[in-house]
Amino acid sequence: MKLQPLTLAHNGQQNLDGIDPLDGRYFDNEVAAYLSERSRIAYQAYIEAALAQALADAGVCSRKVANEIEEAARNIRAEDVYEEELTTKHDIKAVVNCIKAQISEEAQPFVHFGATSYDIIASASALQMKDAITNIVVPRLKSLLSTLVTQSNQYADTVQIGRTHGQHAVPITFGFALSEYVSRIGKTTEAIEALSGELYGKFSGAVGAYNALSLFVADPFKFERAVLAKVGLEPAEYSKQIVPAENMVRLIDELAIAAGIMANLAHDMRHLQRTEIGEVREKFEKGQTGSSTMAHKRNPWNFENVISMSKQVIAQTVNANLNLTSEHQRDLTDSASSRFYTIVPASIASMTARLDRIMQKLEVDEAAMQKNLGLTGGAIAAEPLYLLFEKYGHTTAHEKAKDLAHQALQNNKPLIDVISKDKEAKDYWLQFSPQEKQIITQPEQFYTGLAAKKARKITVEWAKKI
Repeated sequence: MKLQPLTLAHNGQQNLDGIDPLDGRYFDNEVAAYLSERSRIAYQAYIEAALAQALADAGVCSRKVANEIEEAARNIRAEDVYEEELTTKHDIKAVVNCIKAQISEEAQPFVHFGATSYDIIASASALQMKDAITNIVVPRLKSLLSTLVTQSNQYADTVQIGRTHGQHAVPITFGFALSEYVSRIGKTTEAIEALSGELYGKFSGAVGAYNALSLFVADPFKFERAVLAKVGLEPAEYSKQIVPAENMVRLIDELAIAAGIMANLAHDMRHLQRTEIGEVREKFEKGQTGSSTMAHKRNPWNFENVISMSKQVIAQTVNANLNLTSEHQRDLTDSASSRFYTIVPASIASMTARLDRIMQKLEVDEAAMQKNLGLTGGAIAAEPLYLLFEKYGHTTAHEKAKDLAHQALQNNKPLIDVISKDKEAKDYWLQFSPQEKQIITQPEQFYTGLAAKKARKITVEWAKKI
């Protein structure tokens, strides 16, 4: 029988004495409930409870003993464990001793019975990460995805200049630009969800060969499955003293991909907020200050925070990938570094919540978008111009259209004026249909391709999946 879910508690206090900014400036009580040191200990005690109940199922101890151990495990205090560790110099032994201190002598021998420390640590870490992803990270990503779906649909027809290499390209729509992130964030959310389901536990003993279990249960494989099933985990196909690191590393790598995608969106929004562009703005709240000296400033600081936070996530992928190796059946070269993995989902949760909040309040300046569309005097129609030249038989159409567009830009004249004064171009122009002429004279209206249609197609597909 599966155990009742673990009840996680956090004191709700923001620790201003912490070293990591996640414990101070970026503290989130909802995240801390799953990823704090207090929770790490709670998850380890929870695995000890699962072991006790599996022992009772196998007839190794009584149900009374198992229930006594489970109750003590659920009531364990992190403060007591830390105090005990000062004596044991061993974190799991401290957990075990704190459970034993609460129970009868009859029950004490069955705490941690047949287990090695990493049966507990590996399984607890997998469950802790899985729960954090399932209950915090994925719901927040889906909330951001929902926000982007709404905005992509809302601005599907709002024409904006497309930009490549930071230069004006051809017209798109703002909704089309946002639909990129609907697709990318949607796909990485699905990948994260799937990879979190591939985090496995173990109960195979000190070297993974089930040596200890073989002394007291008939089928150690079945017993391992039974212990882990009580907390909703499956055993790794192969384990030594530890579970091979690659599944956790794959999840961290995908979380870093999510961070990169969110940073990309933040970069785009930050760029569009430049004074010279001014197409979007972070909402400026009453009493908010952009600069302590330049009172006019409205800085895109939330987007910049997301970009900055992504660097910390990506840095942890180096740490995680370095932890793929562990000599023979176990060394301790990852024992400290792997404790930093919680930084990754905690940072992703912070980034996602911030980006979702800011995108919901994003101020879109459609007038500025229209103004920017006209900055080149229609030179953005050079692409359809050369294609139409080719349609009507021009043998060096691209070169001709390039020459006309550069003349327009250099002389600050509308493209149509340059065309009308060039005899060769004018001869071809006279062959254009009225609709083709509209594309050249009003590209912002008649040369947006399938941008709006594509935006709506993507938003409809992802709205069904959320």
